[in-house]
Formats: sequence, C-alpha cells, structure tokens
Amino acid sequence: MESNKFCRERKNMAKKSGFITSAFIKICLINFISMFGQTMTNTLIPKFADSLGAAPLIVGVVTSSFSISALLIKPFSGPAIDSFNKKYVLLMANLFIAIAYYGYSMSSSVQMIIIFRLIHGFGLGFTVIACLTLVSEAVPDSLLTSGIAVFSIAAAVAQAIGPGLGLALSRQFGYRQTFQIGMSIMLIAAFAVLALDNSKKSNVPFKVSYKNIYAKEALIPAIIMFFLAAVYVNINSYLVLYAMEVNVTNIGLFYTVNAIVLLISRPIIGKFSDRFGVVKVLPMAIIFYGISMVMISYSNSIERFIVAAVISAFGYGACQPIIQSLCMKSVTRERRGSASATSYYGTDLGYMIGPLISGVMIERFGYAIMFRTIPLLLVFPLLIFYFFIDKLNAIDMKSRLDCKDISDLSITDNFE
Repeated sequence: MESNKFCRERKNMAKKSGFITSAFIKICLINFISMFGQTMTNTLIPKFADSLGAAPLIVGVVTSSFSISALLIKPFSGPAIDSFNKKYVLLMANLFIAIAYYGYSMSSSVQMIIIFRLIHGFGLGFTVIACLTLVSEAVPDSLLTSGIAVFSIAAAVAQAIGPGLGLALSRQFGYRQTFQIGMSIMLIAAFAVLALDNSKKSNVPFKVSYKNIYAKEALIPAIIMFFLAAVYVNINSYLVLYAMEVNVTNIGLFYTVNAIVLLISRPIIGKFSDRFGVVKVLPMAIIFYGISMVMISYSNSIERFIVAAVISAFGYGACQPIIQSLCMKSVTRERRGSASATSYYGTDLGYMIGPLISGVMIERFGYAIMFRTIPLLLVFPLLIFYFFIDKLNAIDMKSRLDCKDISDLSITDNFE
C-alpha cells in the first residue's frame, strides 16, 4: 500500500513540476541556434551544387554525403556521449560544423563540397545525439514524448525563418557569404554550450563494442525512422529545384508555414501521445505524411505548396518526436546515448539512400513523378508498425505505468 502511494505521489509530482526547467530551456536555446544556422544554409547546398553544373543524381550525392560520415562516426559518438562530459562533446561538434560551413564558402567544385559535407556529418553525428540525450535527462520519463515534442519546436522555429532567410541572403550576397554567416551562427552555438550546467562524466567506461554502439531495444523504431527519413530528405534535397521548374519563386514560404504549424501541432500531439499512447497516433501521422508528399507532386503554385506544408506538419512533424521518444524510452537512462545513436542510424541511412533513389527517378521521370511515387516507401513503416505493435506498445507503456520507472525495467527480452 505504501509503495503504491509513493508511486502515485511521484507521478503527481512529475506532472506538477513538468519539464520546463533551466536545463531544458538552455539546451532548447542551443539547439535553436544550431538548427537556425543549419536550416539557413542546408537548402542552399542543392542550389549551390546545381550552379556548379551538378546533374540531379550528383545533387543527391552531395546532399546525402554528410549522412555517410554521420553514420560512420555514430559507433563512436554514442558510447562517447554515454561516457564523457556531454557539454564539451557538444562544444567540439558544433566547432566541426562551423569549419564545414567555412569550407562550403571556399568550395569551387562539387568534389570540395562533398569533402566538407563529410566534415559536416562528423560534427552532426555528435550534436544531434548529445542534444537529444541531454533533453531526455532533463525530462521525466512520463512526459518524455511531450518534452521531445517541445524540444523539437526549436528546430521548427529555425525551419520557419532559416530557409527563407538563407535564400534571401544568397540572392543579396551570394552563396559564399551566406555560408560564412552560417559559420558565424554555428560558432555562437558552440560557445553557447558553455552556459550549460556541467554535465558530469558518467560511470560508464568508454568502450566501442557491438553492445554499446547501438541499442537493440530501439531497433524497430529506428527502422521505421529509416523509411520516414528516406522520404522526408527529398524536401530538403529537391523541393527548391522542383519549385524553380514550376516557376514558384517564393518557395521559402513552404518551410515557414510548415514550421508555424509545427509550433502548434507538436505540443498537442506530444500531450496526446503521452496520455493515450503513441500507437494511436503514429499510423495516422504516417498517412498524413504520405498525403503531403503526393500533394507536393501536384503543386504548381505557392498556395498548393502551403497546403502540403500544413499537412506535412501533422505527418513527419508528428512522427519524428514519437519515434525519438520510443527509442529513448526503450533503455535505461545510462544507455540513452546509444539509444539516441540508434535513432539517428535510421535517420542517417534514410538521408543517405533517399536522395540517391530519388535522383535516379528524377533523371528518368522528373521531379513531379518522384514526389508522387516516393511516398510508396511509407507502406513499409506501416507494415512494420502492424507486425510489431505489441512490442512498440510495450516500450511506450514502460514510461506510463504508475508504479514503475524505466530504469527499473528491462524490455530487452521482448526483442530477442
């Protein structure tokens, strides 16, 4: 009886205290600055490569090349984040990205862009994992989906203003100067990390082995993330070029509207997921996501693109925090660096393979057909969800049980 009473009191305390703490706000601000620098310049990479004479398939290679190095570094970044001071890991990673942005500004060939995209990937392989891990440590498990949804709003705000501003700056000053502005923003993000409370080194020794380079408990959500990312990456890779083809000049509004809707939708979806379970939300979000991509393929005016942006915010915009929270819930707090890395294995592989598939399709059939057919990949995450719904529900339920904390439970057996 006393144990049950204690559990109820702890759950009520978590609900009352919430997750808006000083540590949570700091990491959200740092993530915003970093994402702002990246969203401002990432949409310029395909146009920059195109201006240097790259064919659509090569544009896909340039876009996806950073995922190769991000993927290669993750067997080291996950264990490092679990073992070392996350604060200084994040500082160094942001400096790496700043170096990459300076390299973009100095590039005179597609080959040079690819080299600095690889450097960019090395930095990104640490930053995204470190930020997600720090947020998961600052948020109660029972509110994790809501916490990650609010945390991702920083990226949504950056997405709202970054791409449009980057395109405007490139028209005003050119690509190279805009990349240097992006470098300056990444330097601000790097030194802003010093404002974080000192993240102590954990008791987990640094060791690279098959047991800690990924979390097998998070494998199913990561596979779902692979297919979602393989479709989504085409918005960053080819949307601007497709808009140019159909004579839509103010395509930056797509990103702005999408991000504004995300500001509204993500907290609501996060709360709904924490209360009723992610298994009731994820399938519908995937379907919305597919509809938005098909709508893009039929868009030839900014109004149609905006409608697609709104639907996309309730699609991929809802899927991403749900999948990330499932990965983090699947393990103990001490292994969340590995779980975060596993989540991004799926993202990086999707970002790497998606543009290559789409590049081949564009060269044969054009942009519109690519956007119309690439959503067929979303059939696979729906099938995976259907076949593994019990296991996904088991992960989600661990953080919502009244009298258990995920650190006291092991769900590894469910994945044997």
